[in-house]
Amino acid sequence: MKLIVEADGGSRGNPGRAAFGALVREAPSGRVLAERAAYLGESVTNNVAEYSGLIAGLRAALTLDPEAAVEVRMDSKLVVSQMSGAWKIKNADLGKLAAEARALIGPRAVAFTWVPRERNQAADALANEAMDELSVIERDFPGAAPSAAGRGLGDGLTASGKVKLSMSDAVRLAQAAASGAQRHAGAPGPITTIVLVRHGMSVDTDRDVFAGSAAPGPPLSPAGRLQAEAAGAELSRMVAAPWFGLARPTALASSPSARALETAAALGAAFGLEVEVDHGFVEQDFGLWDGLTKAEVDAKWPGGVAKWASDPAYAPGGGESREQVGARVKAALERVARARLGQTVVIASHAIATRAAIGAALGAPANAWFTFRVAPASINILRLWDLGLTEVVCTNRTAAPPAEIG
Repeated sequence: MKLIVEADGGSRGNPGRAAFGALVREAPSGRVLAERAAYLGESVTNNVAEYSGLIAGLRAALTLDPEAAVEVRMDSKLVVSQMSGAWKIKNADLGKLAAEARALIGPRAVAFTWVPRERNQAADALANEAMDELSVIERDFPGAAPSAAGRGLGDGLTASGKVKLSMSDAVRLAQAAASGAQRHAGAPGPITTIVLVRHGMSVDTDRDVFAGSAAPGPPLSPAGRLQAEAAGAELSRMVAAPWFGLARPTALASSPSARALETAAALGAAFGLEVEVDHGFVEQDFGLWDGLTKAEVDAKWPGGVAKWASDPAYAPGGGESREQVGARVKAALERVARARLGQTVVIASHAIATRAAIGAALGAPANAWFTFRVAPASINILRLWDLGLTEVVCTNRTAAPPAEIG
């Protein structure tokens, strides 16, 4: 069997709002067997979108027939020349995408052909559909070529007209159809996505110690290092899915604490990003309490722990109150959103600082923050518009444990 993959990608602004489109045809009939498209985010380049289309098209073709001979047709001279080996890949991000495409190809026979733009209109139309609707599209047509009628978001129509969707397809569609600020406000202006990852467990986590902003603070425990790696892997899967509205991160920041920096290093390894230290996302300053257990604090300052838990204006040990943490973190979020407008930024932080960020997005007062569960190495996603609108997309997401091996 021979299959033809037509792929394209586009970015309005380059970088800007981007999406890819790809379809698989049966050769020589030209019958369409599958269509794939997805919105990639608000600050993605044309080249990244084009490579993403290539990967999606290859994956669809090789799922249809792992033994098929595949011809890829694209109007991107850069992608075709680089994948054919005629041009070197100098950009690190494109190099990773090209490696992902080559891993899909493996030993199979795949040829790359450049075609003029007017001969790649079907893939271009799919990319624009996904870009316009901020959607994910997966359509399979094993029985007959698709008709123009009835092709709704994510439809997978068989020859009998029945919907054919996998569970993962359905989950992605749910994200694309989610109601929220992006729907009700019509997504005004550029959006900055903030991904806050709490550090993994430290060597003091089980001791119930007040570990605050004092540097360097306790390092990660062996379990914490594994949790940080798992968070990086989970976030990579969410980006690759693609999880709605979550574009590939372009920046990585961390609190200066050792446990956060170790976590950030694992996240940076997952995306090839350098870590920038940002003091705005450090943990609450516990002053004289830092490094003490709750029992030790209550022995020296009777009733202090209860007062700290109930009064957000109370500064424990002469340090920082939760209300002060809230003001600091809110200012840091706004600063990052302005500096990284339209981008996705990952920040390794702490429990109370992350609760403060979620509270800022919700407009929740500091005395309500302990109602937010923030597990070690959990992923928490906020979106900030340049007009001040905020949205909480995801909280307390941790990696699913992999199947045990051996």
